[in-house]
Amino acid sequence: MMKRVSVLTQLILFIAGSLIFSPKAFAIVKFSTDFQNYYRVDPSGNTHVSFIINQKNNLSVVYATDFGLNINETKVTNVKVIDEGTYIIPDIVKTLNQTTISFPFANKVVGRDKIHSFTIEYDTTDIATKIGNTWEINIPRLETDENISNRTVALAVPDNFPVPAYIDPKPDTINKNVYYFNGSNLGNKTISAVFGQTQFYKGNISYHLVNESKSKITTEIALPPDTAYQTVYYERLDPMPLTVVSDEDGNYLARYSLEPNSNIEVRLDLYIKLNFTPKPTTQTPSDKYLLSNSTWNFDNTVFTTPEIQNLTTPKAIYDYVVDKLKYDYEKINRQKSQKTPAAESLINNQSAICTDFANVFVSLARKTGIPARELEGFAISDNPSLKPLSLTQDVLHAWPEYYNQATKTWVQVDPTWSNTTRGVDYFNKLDFNHIVFAIHGVSPDYPIPAGGYKYKQEKTKDITIKPVQSLAFPEPNFTIANSNQKGAELVFEITNNSGVSYTGNTIVERNETTAETEQEITVPPFGTTQLKIKLTKQPFIGQIKTKAIIYINGNRFEQPITIQPTIPQVGFFSLIGVFLGLATFLTRRLHLRRRKQKTVVYR
Repeated sequence: MMKRVSVLTQLILFIAGSLIFSPKAFAIVKFSTDFQNYYRVDPSGNTHVSFIINQKNNLSVVYATDFGLNINETKVTNVKVIDEGTYIIPDIVKTLNQTTISFPFANKVVGRDKIHSFTIEYDTTDIATKIGNTWEINIPRLETDENISNRTVALAVPDNFPVPAYIDPKPDTINKNVYYFNGSNLGNKTISAVFGQTQFYKGNISYHLVNESKSKITTEIALPPDTAYQTVYYERLDPMPLTVVSDEDGNYLARYSLEPNSNIEVRLDLYIKLNFTPKPTTQTPSDKYLLSNSTWNFDNTVFTTPEIQNLTTPKAIYDYVVDKLKYDYEKINRQKSQKTPAAESLINNQSAICTDFANVFVSLARKTGIPARELEGFAISDNPSLKPLSLTQDVLHAWPEYYNQATKTWVQVDPTWSNTTRGVDYFNKLDFNHIVFAIHGVSPDYPIPAGGYKYKQEKTKDITIKPVQSLAFPEPNFTIANSNQKGAELVFEITNNSGVSYTGNTIVERNETTAETEQEITVPPFGTTQLKIKLTKQPFIGQIKTKAIIYINGNRFEQPITIQPTIPQVGFFSLIGVFLGLATFLTRRLHLRRRKQKTVVYR
């Protein structure tokens, strides 16, 4: 939400027009303007904004007759303008993502170094956003303007606000619940603040599956996954799937079997926990996250410009995408179901939607050697003009993420909203408004996110997401199937019977047949994974019956196991039989041979 300030003046010259000014005279700044901005947020989320403006004349022959303020807020009410004690009725013009407040001055202030003081006040709900237990505040920056000599900002929040998780830039002074910023630290920056560390949501999602063929099929749906920022708890999944598997990107795919010419309605009730600080990962990103394809086609010649060649960091790429592309509010109504290739998005950069911003970022990052993926999901926005949601099915949103090698973390960013809000920082911090439904890293199109599983020609509302109070997620619980021996290895099937995933170490105690082992496993909600244990001892013949002691998430499991011999018993006894038969045959043959020799001798 960036404010752009421009001074609209009619310059009244006291000296006759025949006077000729030198070029140097025209370069003189006509006014020096000081802005004192006050933002007072109330518990309902309304913000009262006051601009106290002091405008100093730098020339004796010039004074201002009117003033205009362009603000990137659309929900603006109770506008007041006071010119040195005189109330003025301003002209207010609203566009898609801006409001212009303009007015003539009631008082004329003439003379060099004379100061004209006036105030602009209004109320808006576009600055502070309450999401459950958390708050996000974005105070727009002022456009660079030679007339702005100084800017100070005071932000006052209610006493019961949660502890701030993030404020940028850092305030110069804090007095209880009031934060003060001055020009030296502020510069030309947006002030962004997040209050609170976590936010919970409750969701209800419907999936409509249909099999129009004459054969039985197995299909799969994408359930909202765990990410670096979000943790999911599936309270109810009805009907239960055959299984839930995790793909290379970390998507959770529930598999269902459909009879010929049948359909299934799947209902998912879930809770989602969003964290402000992302969790690091223990897995090194696949080289597949650096590949080009038909959507992330950075091998196209459009990506060879000197401007693009100089992009070497995620921040530089982000800034380039935010500045290069322009959001087109009408494109969503014209957009085909297929995604636009990134090269085409760059060529038509004045007509972009969220998928264009995301795919151009992913392409540029991969070109630079930075692993990147596209995310699709649900974004909470109370002002679609400033924070548009551009996927047509159930109003979904798309944004990218890149892998930070230094922190071993997948970092999510949103260049679309930074563009439409004119400068709000969605690079150094995200917010509690982005819920991931599908991760696209290996494929730009698969899996289909929740909200995309519909019957033909039906436009149903399949997604409901609402903030709720914090709650404790259950611990995962497991069952372990009896082991399967494959050569010198035991294989256990571990099933997660809960609606929460598990990633952690599994420990196997040492016994007479196995060494103590520790390995990390990941089991999605209602999913199954394999635990493989190498044997240190096998009988040559016979069997060894014992127990395997396995610890998962602090829980102890005793599994009876039977260790088979190195040579299977059937094969062993068959070999013995063959050996005995061969021995009998050779013995009998030798006996007959000796008898024959004796017969010849005694003739």
